[in-house]
Amino acid sequence: MKAQIKPIGIWRDHLSMQRVFYVDTLHQTILAASSNGYFIFDPQKNEIFTRSKSTGLSDVQISVFSKQPTGNKIIIGYENGNMDVLGSDQVRNLPEILLSKITTSKKIFSIFWKDQLAYVATNFGIVVLDPYKYEILDTYFPSRDGKMIDVYHVAITADKIYASTSQGIKSALLNSGKLNDFRSWTQENPTSSIPNFHTLLKWGESLIASTDDSLFINENGSWKFFYRTSSGISKINSSGKNLYIHEANVLTSFFSSSSAPQIIKSTSITQSNYCFSDGSNLWIGDENNGLIKLTGTNSQIIFPNGPAGIAEGQSDVKEGMLAAVAGDQFALSSTTLQNKLYVQKDDRWKNYTESSNKTLVGLADFSSTAIESSTGKIFIGTSGTGLVSVDKDDKAEKFGATAGGLQPDRDQFAFVNISGLAIDPSSNLWMTNPNTNTPVVVKKKDGTWKNFTVPFAVDKNLLNKVLVDKENRKWFTTSNAGGLICFNDNNTIDVTSDDQWRLFLQGTGRGNLPSSNVLSVAEDQSGNIWVGTDRGIGIIQCGSDIFKNCDATLPIVQQDNFAGLLLANEVIHDIKIDGANRKWVASNNGVWLLSADAQKVIFRFTASNSKLLNDKVNQIAINGVTGEVFFMTSMGISSFRSTATDAIDQIKKPIVFPNPVPAGYSGTIGIKELPINAWVKITELDGGLVYQTRSLGGQAIWNGSNYKGERVNSGVYLIVISNEDNSEHVAGKIFFIK
Repeated sequence: MKAQIKPIGIWRDHLSMQRVFYVDTLHQTILAASSNGYFIFDPQKNEIFTRSKSTGLSDVQISVFSKQPTGNKIIIGYENGNMDVLGSDQVRNLPEILLSKITTSKKIFSIFWKDQLAYVATNFGIVVLDPYKYEILDTYFPSRDGKMIDVYHVAITADKIYASTSQGIKSALLNSGKLNDFRSWTQENPTSSIPNFHTLLKWGESLIASTDDSLFINENGSWKFFYRTSSGISKINSSGKNLYIHEANVLTSFFSSSSAPQIIKSTSITQSNYCFSDGSNLWIGDENNGLIKLTGTNSQIIFPNGPAGIAEGQSDVKEGMLAAVAGDQFALSSTTLQNKLYVQKDDRWKNYTESSNKTLVGLADFSSTAIESSTGKIFIGTSGTGLVSVDKDDKAEKFGATAGGLQPDRDQFAFVNISGLAIDPSSNLWMTNPNTNTPVVVKKKDGTWKNFTVPFAVDKNLLNKVLVDKENRKWFTTSNAGGLICFNDNNTIDVTSDDQWRLFLQGTGRGNLPSSNVLSVAEDQSGNIWVGTDRGIGIIQCGSDIFKNCDATLPIVQQDNFAGLLLANEVIHDIKIDGANRKWVASNNGVWLLSADAQKVIFRFTASNSKLLNDKVNQIAINGVTGEVFFMTSMGISSFRSTATDAIDQIKKPIVFPNPVPAGYSGTIGIKELPINAWVKITELDGGLVYQTRSLGGQAIWNGSNYKGERVNSGVYLIVISNEDNSEHVAGKIFFIK
């Protein structure tokens, strides 16, 4: 089944919601919150609705999610102090804490509701919020000296307010009128010492405080020991009459302070975070399995489709299939077990992890990917355990050190590192094998291997990314300001006598790059090589003279009344070329889309002016079939449905979307599967011209207006497509409802 065509200009988040830390009811559905957003599960329809930054939330990295017990408000608190208030499906942002002049961390830890007020526990104190008036009413600092203090939880009884802090548990008379005076707060002593109580909550009319392994209860104003476990307590929560204790692989509940503990067991529970009962089922938020519905001994695991984590490494896209990996492309000999592969095809994500494929167990971080177009096989470079391949039937194969091929790390002999991968037109797999004597390695189509010595002094031979250009030359980026290396085997891999090498560095006559610290490289449709460095972009436009006296050009861009080097002093992590030969540029300060000649900035996306998850973008991947551009950040993957797709070779009937155009639609209309530079004419049925444009790669766009800027009337319109030389024509129809 093919994925539905997404509208041009739409943003999407591709995030893992497998770590659920809060669950609750919402009307007849179940609400589950994660750090990346939340989802709503409808048990009757067995459907999931998700919400994250691209669909209305104001920020990322949720630290607390709290639903008002007796009203209709939900408060979302973020790691950076930002807050959203949800009510009647509307989102109202409250950035007051985020924008405050507080210089310490502003993280929001938890929220306690008292009538219509929310008591927000933060890194600096307690903030009293009225979510109906969207106002902050007061701030309390319950420390010994009135200075800012970490407050983890707040709980309120009939006459007192309690706070668990970095100085222990504090309390004050609720109606004293002096809660903003630190002298009104006194020290509570549940134990003889003052341990770090990481959770404080209200259970019925009692209070519960937890340490790493023990619970203390306050009944009638007196603290006493309540429960201890040897497995450790990660979290506790109360729901209805039940108290739930989340231990390592164990979930324990109490119905009352005098009842015996009940052990809740299920093989689906890996580490529970939150639990409540609806009378028939237990709903559990799990660290790895999302939302768990437990009915007796039967369980159902529920979470939205998406990648199973962050994508830090080199991604690849071929034939509409995207492969991304979790590990850091520049890390060597890593054993943090970021050995995860995420594959998107037909708009569905499939995750390859240790739990889904035994061949992946114990492998080092996955750092890079390359897709073989003819077979759909995915090759994976690892930071320590060599090469892995996964075929279309999910069969995985491992390749370690080989004679004449991959070599072990010179400093850590047990590790075989691969940083970058690329496949040439003859299906030979090229890879960088850093910190070895022969850092360039190729696995040939016939399965044999060959490695190459680099004739330049590069620090530890730390070669990283690989690009194979249209002339079958190989380009390698390096670490530690080692420059950019070009290698030509002249299509004779096994004959080294005709090999050519060139090193590009900063400085006239040495390559003229803006910096020798090269982070990315790309080839455009004209055969020019775009080089991203930590100080902007250089372009190598030398054709066949690459290995002669060829220097990069440093393009000058006119911006307002000033002219300067293209993205001078920006750290360029990645460059990708779309179907219209435009340049997508990833940096520490967001993303630029440059025109084909780089003279115009078409888009500039940041986390503040768009739905981009984070300003630091490490990798870009473009699905040329759909035009969707994926941005890999440290906070997850976001994507933007762009205006350009890859062109097709032969003219055929175009695909128009949306079609029909619904009444009131104000978005962009796409016309895709076009030849490059195709002419697109939109006419009335009698042939009268309404609009004319050229394709961007394989796609043209129309805003639904004529040349005068007037919205066209309802009716049927012809779309006439002709190729660049006007020798072939094809027509389609679009139904427009004004």
